[in-house]
Amino acid sequence: MDVIAAELRALYDVVMRRDSHVAGYAREFATETARYTSLTGSLRYILWHQFSQARIAEIVARETADARDKAKVLIWKVYEHDTPSSALRAQLIADGFDENDPSTLMVAPVETILEQAQLHPTKLRIRELQTPESMDAYLDIWNHVWPDEPNSRYVDDYRSILHRGDPNVVFFAAFAPDEEPVSSGYMFHQVGAQFALLCGGTTKTPWRGQRVYTSLVAERANSAMNRGAKYLSVEASAESLTILQKLGFVAISELMFYEKALSES
Repeated sequence: MDVIAAELRALYDVVMRRDSHVAGYAREFATETARYTSLTGSLRYILWHQFSQARIAEIVARETADARDKAKVLIWKVYEHDTPSSALRAQLIADGFDENDPSTLMVAPVETILEQAQLHPTKLRIRELQTPESMDAYLDIWNHVWPDEPNSRYVDDYRSILHRGDPNVVFFAAFAPDEEPVSSGYMFHQVGAQFALLCGGTTKTPWRGQRVYTSLVAERANSAMNRGAKYLSVEASAESLTILQKLGFVAISELMFYEKALSES
C-alpha cells in the first residue's frame, strides 16, 4: 500500500494542488507556490509549495505581503508529506498564523465508494442546490453545527459561484420531511479530472446516526462518476474518519490549515 499511496499522493499534488482549477478561485503560479484567490476577495489559499528549508522565512513573508490587499484571509495548507513540513509549520506560527485542527487526506476509487455507500440509503430527500438562494440551507446547517465560525463568509462565496454558473463545483443537501435542511455535502471537480474532492460534509446533531452523511457521500460519488472522475478524495475530520474508512477510503497523508487575517474589513 505504501507504493500505491506514494503514487496517489504524487498524482494528487499535481491534479488537486499545483495545477487545480478550483471553482470560484483564480489560480496564480509563483514558481515555489500555487496561489488560489477567491474571486470575491475573501480568501487566498496556498495549496502547493516547493522550496528549500533555507528559504522558508523569505517565502512566508513574501506570500503574506503579496496576499495583502488581495484577500482578507490567507490560508496555507501544509501536508505531512510536503518538504519542508515541520519547519514550515513552525515558521507560520511564528509569523502569526493560527493552527487549525488536523485533517486526514483520504482517497478511494469512485466505484468502491458507490458499491459500499449505496448499501446504506437514507429515507431523507437529497437534492442538488443550484441557485444562490438555495445556499440558505448550508447557512442554516453550518450555523447549527459550527455556531462560532464565519459561515457567512464561505456561503457568500458559494452563492457567487452559483450565480456565475461555474461547473467545477456541485452542492447537495439532505432535507427532513418538513423541509428542514439537516445535512450538507459538496464536491469540487474539474470535469474530466481524475480526482474529485468532497467537502463540507456535516449533519445536524439530532439527525446523526441515520446514514445521512453516507448517503450524501454516495450522491456525490455518483455525480463524480458521471463527470469522469476516477478517484474521490476528502480532507477528513476526526469525526468523519471512521465512517469514511468503513466505506473504503484510505489515508494517504495528514494536513494542517494555517490561517491569518490580513484585513479587518
